[in-house]
Amino acid sequence: MNVLKKAAQMKQIDRTAMDGKYKIAPAVLMENAGRAVADRGGLFVGGWSNKKVLILCGRGNNGGDGFAAARHIAAAGGSVTVYAFAADGYSPESGAHLQTLCRLHEDRTCDFRLYRDGSEEKRFLRELEAAHVVIDALTGTGFSGKLREPFAGVVAAVNGRSGHGGGKVIAVDMPTGVNSDTGAVEGTAVRADLTVTFGAYKCGQFLYPGKEYTGRTELDAIGLPVRLLQKTEEGDVRLLDKEYIAAHVPPRRADSHKGTHGTVGVVTGCSDMAGAALMTAHGSVRGGAGKVFLCVPAGTAPYCIGRQPEIMVHAVGPAETASFTAENAAEIIEASKNWSVIVMGPGMGKGPGLTEFIYTVAAGTKCPLVIDADGLNALCGHMDFFHTYGSRTIITPHLAEFSRLGGLSVADIRSDLISAAKNFVALYGVNLILKGAPTLVVSAETGKICLNPTGNAGMAAGGMGDILSGLAAAMICHDGMDNLCTAACAAVYVHGAAGDYCSRRIGPYGYTPVEVADAVPRIWAQLEKTGFRAAVENRNLL
Repeated sequence: MNVLKKAAQMKQIDRTAMDGKYKIAPAVLMENAGRAVADRGGLFVGGWSNKKVLILCGRGNNGGDGFAAARHIAAAGGSVTVYAFAADGYSPESGAHLQTLCRLHEDRTCDFRLYRDGSEEKRFLRELEAAHVVIDALTGTGFSGKLREPFAGVVAAVNGRSGHGGGKVIAVDMPTGVNSDTGAVEGTAVRADLTVTFGAYKCGQFLYPGKEYTGRTELDAIGLPVRLLQKTEEGDVRLLDKEYIAAHVPPRRADSHKGTHGTVGVVTGCSDMAGAALMTAHGSVRGGAGKVFLCVPAGTAPYCIGRQPEIMVHAVGPAETASFTAENAAEIIEASKNWSVIVMGPGMGKGPGLTEFIYTVAAGTKCPLVIDADGLNALCGHMDFFHTYGSRTIITPHLAEFSRLGGLSVADIRSDLISAAKNFVALYGVNLILKGAPTLVVSAETGKICLNPTGNAGMAAGGMGDILSGLAAAMICHDGMDNLCTAACAAVYVHGAAGDYCSRRIGPYGYTPVEVADAVPRIWAQLEKTGFRAAVENRNLL
């Protein structure tokens, strides 16, 4: 699993690699970065031969990477023009690469120009329009805040150009104007088609709005020591991938049976939202739960019975019961004695006794809980619930629900999504699936933060969260699952991957939550193949 790094962490990694035990010359790392941009960028644009390439370089080491890349691109047949946005103040290694570039300019191998106070603007704009490829090496990972001139105007021109059909834009390490820690963009930022990043992925490449600006992201280690890159720190954000999920979701044993794979109790629904209850239960079925019980208010049961024969529907309370109240809790507690997990929330409505019902069920049971939607709304203002039951609970709020729970505005949450999620879990001790683009998972036990890269905009539809809640419950009782955080990670990854499958096979949007659930077994098939390959590879290493 890749670990996402912040700017300060990458700076420390570079310092350790250069000045610490490894003693790698800074110019070597810069040379490797330049070659990485040339090699990976060349593959992306179909080779450099006969292409006009415009490289924009700032004063920092990001600009030095651009200077180094220019030489490699010119050697590969590109027609290169480099604009430097500073006359001096370069680091020794950047200065050395700049000197080499000046000699290449004298040899007419490439063109080098200094961008002086806008006096080069007209010529720059002509060359920008003519370029097949623009390489952004202006600021890199250390930037925060709002771009000032001349960068703001240059970036606007890069984004607005129309020459050669707009051409391609390649960012070096991080698009200029994007905060590499939070993904924030204040004002304008370079919209890259490809970002070649070094050493480790950056948080801002996966957090919106930054993700919109990075385009395709490719990682190159540039010769940094593997042990240094793999070292993890408290608070690191891990990027989920299929290898991690395949390794932590064991395949079914050949001699297993329905009891081996757990029993999910879906306790939810109300008189006018039977669909949410059914979708939650369906998510558990497609997630592989051995048995699924759907307990709904008696008034809702007729709309659920027989809709899906795999789901065992139980009517709770007298025939006229429209929503759950504290009087219904004893019936649920008795039924739950053989359950592996309870899901509450989707489509439960806003009945006056709902909060007390949830408290009473939690107090009378010991199995894990998954709480979503109306269940979370019922607990707003009752945060002591999580102090008491959070360690065995997964909550799955979207941003608006999370805002109501934690008291932060949605804008404040978006401004630093990772910190908001981490601080909430540290305060309330509950396992969190914070739904959105991207979805985050935070462990109550360890504080581990995982970011999910799967999923797409077509999943922005009512009912998708209900499927996820049911799927999370199925993962909790999956045979061999070791903890709630891993179960949550598996659920969000597979849910998003199933959505991606639907996007490819059906269309970019318009597919239904049930269709996403029905694609889940296909994702299991892919993951089991991945797990098998990993096992073979590990065996061959022994």
